[in-house]
Amino acid sequence: MSPDLRRSQEMYRLRAPAYDRVVRRSEVTRRAAVDALRLQPGDVVVDVGCGTGLSFPHIEERIGESGRIIAIEPSPDMLALARERIGAGGWGNVVLIEAAAEDAVLPEPPDAVLFHFVHDVMRSPAALENVLRQAKPGAQVAAAGAKHAPWWALPARLYIMYISRKYTTTSEGFDRPWSYLERFVPGLQVRPALYQAAYVAWGTYRPPEGAA
Repeated sequence: MSPDLRRSQEMYRLRAPAYDRVVRRSEVTRRAAVDALRLQPGDVVVDVGCGTGLSFPHIEERIGESGRIIAIEPSPDMLALARERIGAGGWGNVVLIEAAAEDAVLPEPPDAVLFHFVHDVMRSPAALENVLRQAKPGAQVAAAGAKHAPWWALPARLYIMYISRKYTTTSEGFDRPWSYLERFVPGLQVRPALYQAAYVAWGTYRPPEGAA
């Protein structure tokens, strides 16, 4: 089953008010993914599927006022909460783009790209291609999300399957959610997290041969 944008927007319309509270357990992967980007002051970072902006503070403390966050989010309800977080943080260097990752047009080439718990995006080659082809060659890429835990970790596997159904529209590729990303990030490194029910992946973007 392919990702379903309209169904995703409806899911997040219902779950946006409680989202921050529900996803607290993913904070460890969020920090790990941002750390893997090796951000520097002044960097431009794309946060793909930014949700309510929970990654913004971690990115801001690394890029500073001279940097910039470009945040892509197709859910207007989640984006409204991200806008509130920006106001509370006093960040004037965040650009919000209400669009699907397949369609987003970036205002400038980023130095780094973050995908945090966006399984539908990770299983859309068109989304990955659209975002990454606009990145600088050599841009740092990091991704984190849920995956199938091994059978010996059955409680974790069942919990992740239960939670994921509330926030994703496809379970396709749940064994290796990062497999499409490997096309753009040769030598992608992956390590398990959260009792092997999640992963963190990172590497360097290389345009496919023949790309303009």
